Amino acid sequence: MIIISAMSRDRLIGKGDGLPWHVPEEYNQFLRFIEGQTVILGRKSYPIFGKSLTSDHNVVVSRSLSELPGAVVVPSIEQAVEVAESFGKTVFSAGGSTIYQQTIPLADTMYLSFMKGDFAGDAYFPEFDESEWTIDRTEDHPGFEFVVYNRVRGE
Repeated sequence: MIIISAMSRDRLIGKGDGLPWHVPEEYNQFLRFIEGQTVILGRKSYPIFGKSLTSDHNVVVSRSLSELPGAVVVPSIEQAVEVAESFGKTVFSAGGSTIYQQTIPLADTMYLSFMKGDFAGDAYFPEFDESEWTIDRTEDHPGFEFVVYNRVRGE
């Protein structure tokens, strides 16, 4: 599983029912990564991205909804992972906060875009132990820095 997220340097990922920034280059990169793959999202995140997702399969975790157009709805992260893996594609965890918190321990890789600038919002990416991850590569872009993290594997 790959965690994929854009955030500010203080880990801000959301504002109300949207993103705190408008950086098309970063969003297009996100869409290229998930194209043809499987994405796990939370109930609040799916409407933000749903119409533009390029993934072949969308799995939404919700205890209050039973169906959403364009998605398989399941009540737990465990079921989401099981359903997502059954499609045989790369599985991306694409938020929000609670979904990230539950999937970071399951992930081997994180694709994190750190947005340049100051933003206000109300949803944050969970803290993670950086000693459990190595930075594989970084790319500097005009509006963001893209960092690929790989989980450190014990000997």
